[in-house]
Amino acid sequence: MGKEETIANSSYTELKTLKKEYLNANRALSRVKSRTRRRELKEYINDLKIELGWTLLDYGKYEQGFALFKSLPWMDYGEVKCNGMTRALTEMGHCDEARKLLEEGLRSFPKSYALWVAKGAICDSLGDTFGLLECIETSLRFAPEDNSAGLYNKALALIKLGCYGDALPIIDELIERYPDDPRHLAERGSCALDMGYPQEALQYFQNAMEVWQQNPIVFPGICIYTGLCTAYLQLGMKKETMEISLEGLKRFPDEDPVLYHNVGATFYEMGWRNECIEILKRGAKKFPKDEELKDFLKDVEDNMDDPDDGEKPPLLGLLFLMALIHKKWKRK
Repeated sequence: MGKEETIANSSYTELKTLKKEYLNANRALSRVKSRTRRRELKEYINDLKIELGWTLLDYGKYEQGFALFKSLPWMDYGEVKCNGMTRALTEMGHCDEARKLLEEGLRSFPKSYALWVAKGAICDSLGDTFGLLECIETSLRFAPEDNSAGLYNKALALIKLGCYGDALPIIDELIERYPDDPRHLAERGSCALDMGYPQEALQYFQNAMEVWQQNPIVFPGICIYTGLCTAYLQLGMKKETMEISLEGLKRFPDEDPVLYHNVGATFYEMGWRNECIEILKRGAKKFPKDEELKDFLKDVEDNMDDPDDGEKPPLLGLLFLMALIHKKWKRK
């Protein structure tokens, strides 16, 4: 079993353990008659609701997580209750409800770092990048001592606006402060790609890979494999592109459709159109809701009968990858 599989299994075990603890605590509460003991158990159960609620949201079980946060008493848990419910509603696509709830929460907790971050997430989901940046700027005024998450979100918002000159110093600072976090190195590589410096990007992605291998969590790994594949493609390094794209797909065959994009783009650039179609069909079967994968497959199939005597349009696969790379960094 690989290290990343061990981490995934450990997380799932944690979820099961929390559920069991929550059920056992509720059973104990039903049997206890002492007021003091009941009060202690209720506080413990509410703490479990928060921990279990966040874990359920991380696993995409939004309705279950929403129900747990909703059941928390507003008087003692208003800020975290509002934050949890807002995240669940946003993830489920109920942005209007989430926004109204968040406005209520910010009236009660106007200096809440977490709630300003949550409001930024709603702006982001609605495509309001200027609103996102404004919320992040406000949240940073109330940030805890470790403000790295807020700074990282600010850098991402600036990148979306094309303000690389403002974003890069923030990312460079984060790389210096947190050398063991591969996300910052990879984001720096992604910026270099966007700015037209693939050789510089390659160095950042290679450094990110070295760091990531010490703690191979799935999501950052997918981003790094995609970044390396894109950089190699831009530099015309087909052998390296082939190796890294196949390695990524072999390592994470079930986690993200972008890994099938990587291999498909590589095969296409090699001129292996049948193999490209085959791998894209495999990806589309595994991820039937991924529209970009379907579009990529359709374009390749349409070009099988091109009138240019086998000449493929330049960098089709690369253009798809470039459009997808920032999507893979969507914040939770």
